[in-house]
Amino acid sequence: MNPRFNALLGLSAVALLAISPLSFAQEPAAPPMHMHKSEMDHRPDKEVAAEYKTEATKLREKAESHRKLSQIYAVRTGPKGGADFSGVAKHCEKLAKLYDDAAKEADAVSTELGK
Repeated sequence: MNPRFNALLGLSAVALLAISPLSFAQEPAAPPMHMHKSEMDHRPDKEVAAEYKTEATKLREKAESHRKLSQIYAVRTGPKGGADFSGVAKHCEKLAKLYDDAAKEADAVSTELGK
């Protein structure tokens, strides 16, 4: 082996042994986490239930809007009668269903909290 390589290897080993694990800079431990789930944990259930009820109403309005758009696109024809908007109509129907489902969930939470 090359004498220079041996010397470098030896010096590297000595340097590694001389370094103590405690000499590395360590980040301070994170403070303990509080177990608060959300802001809603600190408000009355009736108040939160009312918010969910309001959200359910807004979601139903969005669902109805998308149902109307679906009806419009279902009968719409493109320029010169070439385009078909049935895919867009299906998309709007799908969104309407999703908004209806979300409204049902919000109503369920509202009912549960309102007890």
